[in-house]
Amino acid sequence: MTGTGRRDPRAVALLLVGSVAALLYANFLLDWVLRGFEGMDDVVSELGAAGQPHAVLLRVTDVVCAVLVVALLPWVRAGLPRGPLREVVVWATVLFAVGAAVAAFVPTPCGPDVACTAADVQTQLRVHDLSSTASDAALYVGVAAAWLATRRAGPGWFRRTAFWLFWVGGVLSSAVFRYVDSSGEPGWEVGAAQRVHIICISAWIVALAVYAATVGLRARPQQVQTAGLDR
Repeated sequence: MTGTGRRDPRAVALLLVGSVAALLYANFLLDWVLRGFEGMDDVVSELGAAGQPHAVLLRVTDVVCAVLVVALLPWVRAGLPRGPLREVVVWATVLFAVGAAVAAFVPTPCGPDVACTAADVQTQLRVHDLSSTASDAALYVGVAAAWLATRRAGPGWFRRTAFWLFWVGGVLSSAVFRYVDSSGEPGWEVGAAQRVHIICISAWIVALAVYAATVGLRARPQQVQTAGLDR
């Protein structure tokens, strides 16, 4: 809000960017609706495999999401306390975006209920899985760094959000997914655990946008002014 009580259009823009990015990252919801509310138990990456009905839509939205998340980072960085943890938050989030884009450009080669064992698809499968795993891991490293960076400086809501999303989305849901996926008889639990993981990432994107629109937006003009005086 401005001094006259009007909403700052820059804040509105940042919130809109974050909200759209969060929705696009949870694009399995779009696929679910377009499929007629089916397929929620499938592994999300398999929905983007060649031949799936909405594969192109899912891959494009992943890339757009990555671009939008990176667009938030100058304001996120401006609001965070100076120090190495700030850089970890920013660059881990950049790695998240890059990994997500690579995973979109190199989709998993096999759709749901297809055994991905053929020798000629193993390289593509490894590239996709590695980039997707690295992307998620980097995001949650950034979440943990944000929690540590704001333990004293706050704001409290941001610190608490980072704490809970790290443990629920980064640790608990990942552990459940790995356990169920390796059990030999994966069922709906695999899809559910993965979707909790994704929803937590979307929630973090929204938290970054709110932080950028409140704390970061106030701090960035001060940093620019200080940089100008230092010249």
